[in-house]
Amino acid sequence: MIPATAANARYTMNEETGDYDEVEDPTWQDAWKGRLDKAQSMSSDEVFMAARGVGNLEKREGEESMASKKRRAMSACRDASLLKKANVRDLKDCTGRVFSGEVDFMLNVIE
Repeated sequence: MIPATAANARYTMNEETGDYDEVEDPTWQDAWKGRLDKAQSMSSDEVFMAARGVGNLEKREGEESMASKKRRAMSACRDASLLKKANVRDLKDCTGRVFSGEVDFMLNVIE
């Protein structure tokens, strides 16, 4: 374990004063408690989507990138009920369409 010293401390600039403030990391117990609290506030579908790398659209600033849209569509391709709603044959067909840039057919189903 590396001891906390000025050489390996992390700092962030305080916009009000212009000074650098040391960042205090939470204990691992507090960090995991925060993750548990967040997961308990989510539905099981939201938890699975987050585990698949799909971000939270409500917190997004600006327009969603094509890479983000593809991640969300690929995640939806792994859900059999969503494939059925989108009238897609199977996972292979779905992923092929997403890789070619066609994402709206799946995004419309999950939104």
